[in-house]
Amino acid sequence: MAVCDTLVIMGGGVMGRGMARLFAKAGMRVTLVDVRDIDFVHPGVTLAHEPPGEPVPDLVIEAVFEDRDVKQSVFARIEACYGGRPVLATNTSGLPLDELGASLTYPHRFLAMHFYQPADLFPLIEVVRGARTEDSAMAVAEAAVRRAGREPIVLQRAVNGYLINRLQHSILHEAYHLLESGIATAETIDKVAKLLLGPRMCITGLLEQKDLAGLEMHAQAQRSIVPTLSHTGVPSAYLQDMVARGDVGVGSGRGFYDWHGRDGAAVQRRAAARLERLLAYLQKDEAE
Repeated sequence: MAVCDTLVIMGGGVMGRGMARLFAKAGMRVTLVDVRDIDFVHPGVTLAHEPPGEPVPDLVIEAVFEDRDVKQSVFARIEACYGGRPVLATNTSGLPLDELGASLTYPHRFLAMHFYQPADLFPLIEVVRGARTEDSAMAVAEAAVRRAGREPIVLQRAVNGYLINRLQHSILHEAYHLLESGIATAETIDKVAKLLLGPRMCITGLLEQKDLAGLEMHAQAQRSIVPTLSHTGVPSAYLQDMVARGDVGVGSGRGFYDWHGRDGAAVQRRAAARLERLLAYLQKDEAE
């Protein structure tokens, strides 16, 4: 039976710290590696500037920013340090998994573990098999997820974006189109997501709800609506232009909303607290 007792996380940003908290709370020995001096303290987590020589970890998770070259340089460091002994996981979902691991010496130990942010809060973690990933590597990753009290969402074949982000970006692409076309405001789109789509998905998901409602009407609606959706096949120019202007959200003071004069950090803290309460309720309700 696969076990995972020791873990190295490469990258001490928001996502890496969330992972560190999650696995340390489960009693695993966690080393959080970052080239910077980071202000982070948590029981069971050791900070380091380099991967530790001993003990050899069961699992290494790369959690640096989304740049192919940077990620591959991390992989090279890990293989130089440990060979093919640990399982090596990347947290990416936006870069093609098999292309990302093409230069690895030990591709059979390579896979993806995609965490949804906040990494230490959500109950599901994607575990994705690469083209050459061996069963024993998948077993270690799944064991780590289960030890942390989470459920692995196992994908036996990598597709760009995996499951969560493909669904999310499908919705967002249409939302950007509606916004750019002047059909709906950001406030209206978010209100619909929060008060209509969100609550229903929490209870019956996407597909179960359609079964409950009956597929005849859904199929008829598809024939009318799907041909009119925004099937551009390219990233939203509306969003790309915003980022090019420097309108990147809370950090710049403007994104889809005007954040000037507002405490973005307080909004984020309140959202995280509400999300934690919601997830606790849903998990309790599901168990009853």
